[in-house]
Amino acid sequence: MRIEETGLPPWLVEALRTRGVETLYPPQAESLKRGLLEGRNLVVSSPTASGKTLIAVMAAERVLAAGKKVLYLTPLRALTSEKAEEFRSIFGEMGPGYRVIAVSGDYDDPGEWIGARDVVVATYEKADSLVRHRARWLSSVGLVVVDEIHMLGDRERGPTLEMTIAKLLETIESPQILGLSATIPNVKEIAEWLEASPIVSDFRPVPLKEGVGRGGRIVFSDGSTWRLRSSGDLLSAVVGEGLMDGGQVLVFALTRRKAEKLAEGLVGVVRASGALKGSDLEALREYALRIRESERESPFAERLARLVEQGSSFHHAGLGHLHRTLIVEAFKERVLPLICATPTLAAGVNLPARMVVIPELRRFSSRLGSSTLSVTEYKQFCGRAGRPMYDEVGYSILLANSKAEEEYLLERYIRGEPERVYSALGNERHLRSHILSLIASGLASSELGLRRIINRTFYVQVFGAKSLDRSIALSLEMLEHYSMISREDGLQATRLGHRVSELYIDPLTAVRIVKMTEGLESLSPLAALQIICSTPDMSDVYAARLRLSSLRRLVEEIGEGMLLRPPNREEDPEEYELYLEGLKNALVLWSWVEEVPEKEIYERFIVEPGDFAALRERAEWISYSASNVLELVGRKSVSRLYSVLTERLRHGVREELLPLVKLPDIGRVRGRNLWREGIRSVEDVRQASLEQLARVPGIGQTIAAKIKRAVEEL
Repeated sequence: MRIEETGLPPWLVEALRTRGVETLYPPQAESLKRGLLEGRNLVVSSPTASGKTLIAVMAAERVLAAGKKVLYLTPLRALTSEKAEEFRSIFGEMGPGYRVIAVSGDYDDPGEWIGARDVVVATYEKADSLVRHRARWLSSVGLVVVDEIHMLGDRERGPTLEMTIAKLLETIESPQILGLSATIPNVKEIAEWLEASPIVSDFRPVPLKEGVGRGGRIVFSDGSTWRLRSSGDLLSAVVGEGLMDGGQVLVFALTRRKAEKLAEGLVGVVRASGALKGSDLEALREYALRIRESERESPFAERLARLVEQGSSFHHAGLGHLHRTLIVEAFKERVLPLICATPTLAAGVNLPARMVVIPELRRFSSRLGSSTLSVTEYKQFCGRAGRPMYDEVGYSILLANSKAEEEYLLERYIRGEPERVYSALGNERHLRSHILSLIASGLASSELGLRRIINRTFYVQVFGAKSLDRSIALSLEMLEHYSMISREDGLQATRLGHRVSELYIDPLTAVRIVKMTEGLESLSPLAALQIICSTPDMSDVYAARLRLSSLRRLVEEIGEGMLLRPPNREEDPEEYELYLEGLKNALVLWSWVEEVPEKEIYERFIVEPGDFAALRERAEWISYSASNVLELVGRKSVSRLYSVLTERLRHGVREELLPLVKLPDIGRVRGRNLWREGIRSVEDVRQASLEQLARVPGIGQTIAAKIKRAVEEL
């Protein structure tokens, strides 16, 4: 079907033409036949790059033209930004000027201001938060797009996605639902849950060849073979083939250390392939410079920059946000030929390569033990193979050591079906939080009303109406016991319950904070950090990788008087382990707020920039929440302590620098330099001459002028 035959408005047809779209892909054409533009609910299951976003764009235009809003849900911040930019480029440049916004984080923001926009792209958690805050503009939403709807099966993110969909169906009157999914076997089951038509397609704009490399050749699933030109080790030979003639390669490793090791080990292959031209090398040197400048104190950044200069890179969650952005940008610009990445890249931004290589299928985690790559994960990796406009074919290659392993890989992964998606809502930790949110938001004012909404979930559709009875009963008992709800006259949230729901924290996080500060008028900043680091909401943030002996030495240096007393190891080993993990992260954060240089923090605690940033962000939020909860229960002095600690976590400074670091371009280093020069308050800045400010190390004339202007405007 040609785009002028779709019935889309002329401006949108022209906007799509400028992007090279003349004919619809099969899944796109099928969605129109199934009533996309008549407001029908659809769930589209097709490979990566098969045009699912355009289906959302076509549905969005219909809804926007009718004066309604679009809510587009994604699992990741990076995807939120990417999708918002896609919508903005289509609707903003040539269209009626529809306003698009990407939102994530800041869960205590009621979000009414967001209602001024037409298309809202939000993470699952942000959308849930908006429902909890009862944002009035949600009633104007006419289309809900759920990207990566197969994430329903994710143990951590799935329950939030599932309950958010159920809440939106309860909040919004008859919205059109559009689910977008990777290829999964039970898409019809998900479509049935949403009263939608399933569209299943294996179409790919760039054909995919899947094969297994072994002993100097690649055997493909269609029976063809590819003789490798290099006689080196198998991985190097396969990667070398992928890099020929302007190709780019993604190598997926199952651990961070492996990704780094592979990126370093394959530098010689990049060099030998001739993939780097003079202009590429110049561009890579510029990217390396930007990496170095962004983290001057990080040995991690230096290591990454040296690799990038040679045409290779690693990519994992330990990288800082800017580093990840630069690596992805260099690859998209086709100046970086090789990335060795962990699976997070496959689940994130759209980043196709000519060849995808998966050298190993087994991983080990200290928390989860040994596991094998799932077929779903493998298919997700495959989705990155084949660059539209640049490649006639995309290749996905597994590596085998024997004939038997080759046959196993062909059968299990290449010919195998992805695993079914199962709801993860049965987890009580998630359920108690969502039950509280339903009561606090007024969506459920009785047990009957609560069950009616929960009965709209995928979990109940699959396992039956009584499947969650026990978990619901336990959650209600727990919430009542801790004074977050009342059951005297139906279901009502208390002031504490309302606040905990709005703060978007686990009810047990609030319970732990209240219990651990009982009877205290003050506590040391380190002890305050220990408390928040021992809460359920911090349990999945692992930044420090300290050995026990190093931990003991640090405690001796600091002095045990600043710490919370540890639980008895013999009587409660689980609580003792929780104490140690919390202490490690608390020490990292304490070093940060005590102005220890970042380089020293990275080296002392063996922490990586991305993990460090994630830890700071989460701790800041829990500290802010602690301040709010403690104020509500009447612990004013400890609440104020956490209020100050929140600001210190945001800026990484001691308390005396807080007024200075709130000025533009003044961070922890420049703030301390001003302090040393005797400029210790906003009034001191106002009184200082421009020349005096400019002489402070790290400031100079430009920043001095900016600070002066900011102070004058206060």
